[in-house]
Amino acid sequence: MSRGTTGKGSPRQSGSLLIQKIMILVMFVWFLIFLIMPLIMMFGQIFSDDMGNYVGLKNFRDYFSNPLMISSIGHSMAVALLTAAISTILGFLYAYGITRARIRWKNGYRYLALIPIFIPTMVHGMALIYIFGKMGLFTVHFGINIGLYGMKGIVMALMIYCFPQSYMVLSVALDNADNRLYEAAEVLGSSPARTFFRVTLPSVRYGLVNSFIACFTMAFTDFGAPEVVGGNYNVLATDVYRQVVGQQKMSMGAVVGLVLTIPAVISFLIDLALQKKNARNELSSKAVAFEPKHSRGRDVFYQIYCSLIALIFLFLIGVIALSAFVKVWPYHMSFTLSHFDFSAALHGTGIVSFLNSIGLSLGTACLGTILVFCFAYLIEKGKTFRKLSGFCRFLSMMPMALPGLVLGLGYIMFFNKRWIDLPFLGIEIENPFSGLYGTFAIMIFCTTIHLFSVTYVTASTALKKLDREYENVAESMNIPFWTVFMKVSLPMCIGAVLEIFMYFFVNAMVTVSAVVFLYTPQNKPASIAILNMDDNGDYAAAAAMSIVIFLINVGFRTAYEFINAGLSRRLGKWKGGDGAQA
Repeated sequence: MSRGTTGKGSPRQSGSLLIQKIMILVMFVWFLIFLIMPLIMMFGQIFSDDMGNYVGLKNFRDYFSNPLMISSIGHSMAVALLTAAISTILGFLYAYGITRARIRWKNGYRYLALIPIFIPTMVHGMALIYIFGKMGLFTVHFGINIGLYGMKGIVMALMIYCFPQSYMVLSVALDNADNRLYEAAEVLGSSPARTFFRVTLPSVRYGLVNSFIACFTMAFTDFGAPEVVGGNYNVLATDVYRQVVGQQKMSMGAVVGLVLTIPAVISFLIDLALQKKNARNELSSKAVAFEPKHSRGRDVFYQIYCSLIALIFLFLIGVIALSAFVKVWPYHMSFTLSHFDFSAALHGTGIVSFLNSIGLSLGTACLGTILVFCFAYLIEKGKTFRKLSGFCRFLSMMPMALPGLVLGLGYIMFFNKRWIDLPFLGIEIENPFSGLYGTFAIMIFCTTIHLFSVTYVTASTALKKLDREYENVAESMNIPFWTVFMKVSLPMCIGAVLEIFMYFFVNAMVTVSAVVFLYTPQNKPASIAILNMDDNGDYAAAAAMSIVIFLINVGFRTAYEFINAGLSRRLGKWKGGDGAQA
């Protein structure tokens, strides 16, 4: 091996490291432009009035001297805590039934638990209005008036929204069980109840806390449900929207955004600390997979419980679908397709809104998948600029703690300014990115950042499972890192890549908070159109548009499942053939 042609000191390896450095710098610049600067501009607005004049702490004094604004903090905390507690309990029971009981139709229950993910959050509130509202099905025909509007309605809608997240977290926690512990408990004569409290609950305690924190953050920062069924019960998320859109008070909106962010950040930091602690309590490689034993009482209970939850979700989406196909719910139930015209509700722009949503989702999915996987590879497998890569790892996780409304508000304050004042320097520079404001691209960039953290964790986890020796061998053989990336890492992580693409697409289709401040009449997505129609009282048209979004997302998810199953079969055949040859 001649020095200068192979090995670490070879020109090819030097060029490979140089390209890595450039890509890491590009990664940092991406976060600087689309995450750090918008947040700096938004939090800087806190100390200025709407004309840009420095006012110190005046905005805080105005905020905390307003009893209505102060009440929003208590309301948001109460709603979030109650939602998180109930959702975690319901999600745990559902996940326990699927993973620890012998019940039928498990695969069906798994898919039905995800129904709320496929529609915007305000649609959950709309479904409740159609059932329990003043003119709802149960209210009119059965005389059942639960007093939906207010805290009760918000919590009910948010429970529907948070349930899938709780179920997914806890099903993973319950799947990781060592059957040897249960065999030992049985040998020692432990009762089922004692085993549950002494073995099962301690083994999933981190999953329970993680579920509670995730549901708390989602409920605390959600905008759609309180906007639809909140009535006069004001919360922080709707306060931000009304301050910015309703009253054009950007500075006060920034103050409310800061207050909205603080509990979310604290929850995120607690969750991060718990994840690190839980990493030291992972399942042993000698663990035996858990096999639930027959228990008639337990199995019957969970069969009924899971069926009930699944039927509730089906009923909710069924009510939305039915209301879209009848003339006037619940009085004139004759069939009609007129609500799918959208001409009156959206002035003939319904098709444009769907095209905008599909374009937003595809753009976010393509851009996000490429950025997430490439950035995760540079952070986890890169061999240069390790400190900067570590900082970018932190930036990759930061959006998880930021409400979509706060990101959108930051984008207004950064990209809408032609000139930027540098703090403490008294220097004003031209903003080269102001041309993005009002374009379709800015919605794609904001949605990508908003959804970045969860997908980064998925990509990072997949890459960490790959042996580091691939990169070491490639380096010793003078093979550039991009060859390893394209021919080894990407093919072996193709399942995670597809999952990331699906996550971006589905969530971009239903997002409201991330783009509610950024759309224009020309690029309005369908999720925002639903919000506008709900505000205008066009509930049937909003329901019709929700059903179309639901069908698009379900169709996309179904295609993903078929593609993923096909890839799994091909991978299994490849492994089998490779093993036979060996």
